[in-house]
Amino acid sequence: MKIFQSCLWQTNATLIEGEEACFLFDPTFYPHELAQIKAALPDKPLNVIYTHADWDHIAGFSEFSYGHTIGHQKIKERHDPMAKVRAFDLQWYVARDKALGELRIDQEIMEETTQSFSDDTLLFLPIPGHTDDMMATFFLERKLVVAGDVLSDLEFPFVFYSCVKYIESLEKIKEKIIEHGIHTLVPGHGRAIVDSQAEILRRIEEDLEYLQGLLAGRKDALYRGQPIPEHLIARHEGNIEFVEKELK
Repeated sequence: MKIFQSCLWQTNATLIEGEEACFLFDPTFYPHELAQIKAALPDKPLNVIYTHADWDHIAGFSEFSYGHTIGHQKIKERHDPMAKVRAFDLQWYVARDKALGELRIDQEIMEETTQSFSDDTLLFLPIPGHTDDMMATFFLERKLVVAGDVLSDLEFPFVFYSCVKYIESLEKIKEKIIEHGIHTLVPGHGRAIVDSQAEILRRIEEDLEYLQGLLAGRKDALYRGQPIPEHLIARHEGNIEFVEKELK
């Protein structure tokens, strides 16, 4: 496993090589970062898997569009997911070698799905909450999960779809972690957990506690027992506002 972490929000692109194919998750973001990923690709068929279609996770699509793409069925319902990438590029003068193009999903995942790829068995698990198109991918033999925008060490849960569904999804992840003995986790942003199921479960419980507090109407800016950093206060307040509307 190789993790390529962008300097934009410490967004992770993950490359996993199997005997006959390789799997690339969320290739992003800047051209020089995508070039590093391309240079590391083995000469094997490429599967590009999108954890979800938030713009910071899909900017590399055009560079890897020749691969077989996999993602949640809900991705196709997104209106122009590349629009924010184009806007960001214009604002910050990001020059790309290839036009961004339109995101394409060849294999749509609608429900929990297990698929064998030679020496790897992948379990695709829809986990709505942060967004409605979020999907975690478990590599059962490797005891590894690429989780998308959940369980980061950098941020509390950001809720853009449903707090209730987010809690249900974390419970599903916890169940799979225990059932399959998963001990390595790559989140969408920040530090991966390697060889520690206990730390993964701790992150799950911390995020569950935060979300359950939101549902209970608790507005104090605490997470993991600490005040929320000033730069994330607005996002916490956004969660409060979102959950109040969801409960109504």
